[in-house]
Amino acid sequence: MNTVHTPINYYTVNNPADPQAVVLNDITRQAHLFFEQAMPGEDTDFELTVASLAISTGLSRRRVSNMIMAFFQLADLPLLNIRQHELFHLDQQRLISISQALFGLNPEHLPIVDELLTDYLTPSAPNQPLPLPGAISHKIKAIRDMLKDPKATGTNTGSGKKEFSTSDNPDGTTDLYATVDPVEGKLITDAVSRHAEATGKTPGEAFVDLILSKIKITVQLNIYRATDLAHAPAWVSGIGWLDEATGHHWAAQATRTQDMDKAFGKHAAGHDPTPDIRAAVEGRDGGCTAPYCSVPATHCDLDHRINHADGGCTCTANLCCLCRRHHNGKTCGRTVYLQDPVTGIVVTILENGKWAVTVPEGPLTPQSARWAQTVSQYRTAHHKRWAAAAEHEEATRTAEVQEDEPPF
Repeated sequence: MNTVHTPINYYTVNNPADPQAVVLNDITRQAHLFFEQAMPGEDTDFELTVASLAISTGLSRRRVSNMIMAFFQLADLPLLNIRQHELFHLDQQRLISISQALFGLNPEHLPIVDELLTDYLTPSAPNQPLPLPGAISHKIKAIRDMLKDPKATGTNTGSGKKEFSTSDNPDGTTDLYATVDPVEGKLITDAVSRHAEATGKTPGEAFVDLILSKIKITVQLNIYRATDLAHAPAWVSGIGWLDEATGHHWAAQATRTQDMDKAFGKHAAGHDPTPDIRAAVEGRDGGCTAPYCSVPATHCDLDHRINHADGGCTCTANLCCLCRRHHNGKTCGRTVYLQDPVTGIVVTILENGKWAVTVPEGPLTPQSARWAQTVSQYRTAHHKRWAAAAEHEEATRTAEVQEDEPPF
């Protein structure tokens, strides 16, 4: 009799009790080992290897080239490489996302990136959804921002150069291009969405209307940041963790501050949550809590796990972020879920019996609190090193001036 050993924590793609997951994980393992063995050596013609593998696999040359670069990158991340050979959980697209997100990384930062990324890609709950490629890229950007890596992709100072251009098309239309910081981009997007919903216009029509008619739209932006940590990172729904300059810039624009600890203990009298209760739930869940859904929290409904009509309270312990599709699925009985109100961990069960445990990544979860502490420590150490270097430079400059003074 064969006994299947099930680890305590594992990703859904590694579930030994799921026959489909077992088959697909074996395919991922075989594909990984294939590319690992086919990697070109230092003296091998790179283009010849790409062309040969493209013929053998039916993949495009671009895809093959990206895979080769991904394996080169993985070789520089020994901890993650070991975890991959234990689980074979990272498929081609996730490996490519890691490689592209780490492009241009300062080699001195490789050890800490390897440690933090491996921790992020290690399951912390049973049958946990594996982070999607986009989430992995965002995590790497947050790590690079913490390390103040000079080539961190997407990093903006919050007051940096903004660009705008247009391009005329043969069909008589014009494309508009603008470069702004991520928070400005979210504010513009939210304003367009709100105006489109209010007027029945398309997003394009709403955008033009806002520009040419000078219509004013009020948009609320919640920025989450710990007040008890020096140089604490800031988080915005739909964007994630902001770099230090952008976070400081937008936090300074806040018109009021809300205590999320108080909101977690609050109950609303009616069906609809108060703004602070909504902010607390969105900050805990971070996005739709259905497995493998990436809809941001600000675009989600707040679902009463126990229906309000059945006596369910309007409080954080009974509210959960679900996008409209998954909210309807729960209402129709296609899914049911349980949730830990403190950690936000959700157990979702489909009507066919399949289940998954979602660990949210909102800023108000215990794991995000630990991340904020890590960022605070690194930033504080960086500022101390910067101040010490500036003090040393100033002392050296003063000494040089004194030596050059005439003896009279």
